Amino acid sequence: MKKLYEKNELIFSLVWIGIYVLVMNIALQFCGGFDDLAGKTVPQLLVPVVCIAALAVAVSVWVVRNGLAQKHGLCGFQAKTKTFFWFLPLIAMSCINLKNGLSLTAPVAVCLLMMANTALAGFVEEVIFRGFLFRAMAKDNLRSAILISALTFGAGHIVNLLNTAETLGVLLQVCYAVVIGFLYTVIVYKGGSLLPCIASHMFVNGSSVFAREEGPFTNLVSVLFGQATAELVQICSSALIILISGSYAIWLWKKGS
Repeated sequence: MKKLYEKNELIFSLVWIGIYVLVMNIALQFCGGFDDLAGKTVPQLLVPVVCIAALAVAVSVWVVRNGLAQKHGLCGFQAKTKTFFWFLPLIAMSCINLKNGLSLTAPVAVCLLMMANTALAGFVEEVIFRGFLFRAMAKDNLRSAILISALTFGAGHIVNLLNTAETLGVLLQVCYAVVIGFLYTVIVYKGGSLLPCIASHMFVNGSSVFAREEGPFTNLVSVLFGQATAELVQICSSALIILISGSYAIWLWKKGS
């Protein structure tokens, strides 16, 4: 992998993306997707967890052993947090999944394994998309690198259509993932570190396992629109994510240092 990296960083990044997508989809097919979490068993979820944990360890060890932690963002934040509003908008966006509160919809062990799987997936995606792909493209054209990094990050979620029957949910996820990808990329570019994005991404993914479907946000949507169908709540939630992430990203791009 080191020779490929030295020869062409972009191809190296694409190879890692391909490995990630292939391994995770094989693992997901093994466990039958993530719909009906309550119907899953611990053995079913062990395969995806082991696969993503192996990828997380492999990519981390490779970066550190080759002395590339600073270059690819596995280092401390290098800008003033005050300039970034102490990441308060990022924290707010990261908590939107919990808009209706918390619940336990499956056995504790199953939920914990699912949380580990999704959180570690967030870590790997940050290293690959913001650590490898963005840095590889930014050398030639920064704006294109930011745009492509965001678009590929969002488009990568289309594969979730293979693992769930919630088509609308996945399409909305693709839309707000593009905007979140833009925000994460700007933070990495301005701050030189993946750590804020890794923390946010892992929390968003992990906490989604415990998110309730109905609660205060659903009631608010009902008051505002006179109804609160599951689809409308999803749309409103996605719009809120896009609004916060997009506004914060644009402000950081213009003012952050």
